[in-house]
Amino acid sequence: MNFEPDEQQQMLQTTAREFLAAECDKAVIRKLEASDSGHSPELWRRMAELGWTGIVIPEQYGGVGLGLLELAILFEEIGKAAFDSPLFCAVTATLALLEDGTEAQKASMLPQVAAGNLIPTWAVAEREVSTDFRFVSVPARRQDGGFVIDGTKLFVPYASVADEMLVLARTEGQAGDDVGLSLFMVSARTPGVRCRPLRTISPGKQFRVDFDSVRVPADRLLGPLNQGLGVLLPVVDKVAAVQCAEMVGNAQHELEVTAKYTSERVQFDRPLGTFQAVQHHLANMYTDVQGARWTSYQAIARLNRGLTAARELAIAQAFTSDACQRVAFMAQQLHGGMGVDMANDLHFYYRRAKAMELQFGAAPLHLKALEREIGL
Repeated sequence: MNFEPDEQQQMLQTTAREFLAAECDKAVIRKLEASDSGHSPELWRRMAELGWTGIVIPEQYGGVGLGLLELAILFEEIGKAAFDSPLFCAVTATLALLEDGTEAQKASMLPQVAAGNLIPTWAVAEREVSTDFRFVSVPARRQDGGFVIDGTKLFVPYASVADEMLVLARTEGQAGDDVGLSLFMVSARTPGVRCRPLRTISPGKQFRVDFDSVRVPADRLLGPLNQGLGVLLPVVDKVAAVQCAEMVGNAQHELEVTAKYTSERVQFDRPLGTFQAVQHHLANMYTDVQGARWTSYQAIARLNRGLTAARELAIAQAFTSDACQRVAFMAQQLHGGMGVDMANDLHFYYRRAKAMELQFGAAPLHLKALEREIGL
């Protein structure tokens, strides 16, 4: 299968690479991480002008109308730059809206998202729920023709700057049931919504969001009542595949800077890269990056064509998460003491690799899914 980008995709790739190099260097990234929100309205406006905020939104709603493959190419470049922004969580909520939103919901929100005027995020994880969303227990009870949500969501990305939150809540049944969960688009400005920052390994910002008797109108229900899991899981598959591409970009950069460093760093009167052991480590890093790229884009290509990709996605997530951890670790090892110095830029990549691995589950979780897919 040929994964070489076509002319339009190459243009997107080049534009993204040039923009990130010019506008999102490590000085900017350090400044964003040190801020409370981790968000730059000016950069967001520029990203919207480039079409990134509307990349998967159809043209009829003011978007660019591209597909999952183009989204993955964009995020691979973002991974190379180690740039964090609300874009990933915005894309997640947008895909859910596209998947099963009503025409009124799409018409009112999608043009605003595409223009960069509305930032959506998603609020799904809870204290005892990270990847198996069947165990979501935060209730949304019926009241006065709408719903009232009470409870706490964790690791909500960029909640402090979000305008809308895609919330998964239980409207029926018990935690662990496949049905009885519903999706809602909740305005972040609704009385009773409060967010507090969480300290995590990720350079990006994550928050705890408390819902205290938050009223949600009935027209904010996204998809069928009690069938929210069926809407959310296909979206999670797509964004997890895109995140694999971002991890590939992350690892590709680590490989490049490590190869450059070992070719220039002299020890024992010769460059480090001339030692056979170092060459073997670099070769293993290269193999991991290429393996991650091919398994990731195989899953992305199938999802982009509307095909089933459970097996391919399980392979991509299991291999990519482990491979990118190995690359990140070896990059630090080959840089020696400076590799773990916070003044060096490598820590951005190491921390992002770990955070991305944990977001959708580590390799053993996906290997279990693969076992089921191949009938073991």
